[in-house]
Amino acid sequence: MHDQAGVNAPAESRRPSAHRIAGALLAAAVLGSGGALSGAPPSRLAGELDAGGLVEAVAREKGRVVLVNFWATWCVPCREEFPLLSRLQARHRRAGLSVLGVSTDFQKEKAAVEKFLVEQKPSFPNYRKKSGGDDQKFIEAVDSSWGGELPFSVLYDRSGRKVKVFSGELEIATLEKQIVSLLAARAPAAR
Repeated sequence: MHDQAGVNAPAESRRPSAHRIAGALLAAAVLGSGGALSGAPPSRLAGELDAGGLVEAVAREKGRVVLVNFWATWCVPCREEFPLLSRLQARHRRAGLSVLGVSTDFQKEKAAVEKFLVEQKPSFPNYRKKSGGDDQKFIEAVDSSWGGELPFSVLYDRSGRKVKVFSGELEIATLEKQIVSLLAARAPAAR
């Protein structure tokens, strides 16, 4: 190591100072927190999903009844049914229900998605459909009959089998009866 005059510096000055170590730790903390130390609130989104991510998210819930709801901030029926989904999740979580929300808003609308989630305080995780990628592949992962209309929901049994799709605003009482019936059934034993 050389000092400013280009002469070899003594070995003890080669060790990092406490200030440099503290600065490096602070930088690592800020970067590792996604900028949360910069005053930006943490994201309310659990992440972004493409077709593969959606399949994995449902598979992680195997053993539970899963309702996946696709929504957007600009969709009035989506906004109206959102609190009902939270109540449904709260009522049936212990029995084995998992509700997953997926915003289909574009990346440029992410701030509106975050604001909506802060206001709604959902009792279930929400993701955003990842921008780009193969939209047809995503549609196929959701359901081949889906034409993109919102809201759109898919109900899975405890084994991860798709049981029913709902296009348009949910009839909560009917949905809840189906969920209770699926919750009462046990998942088939693994072979």
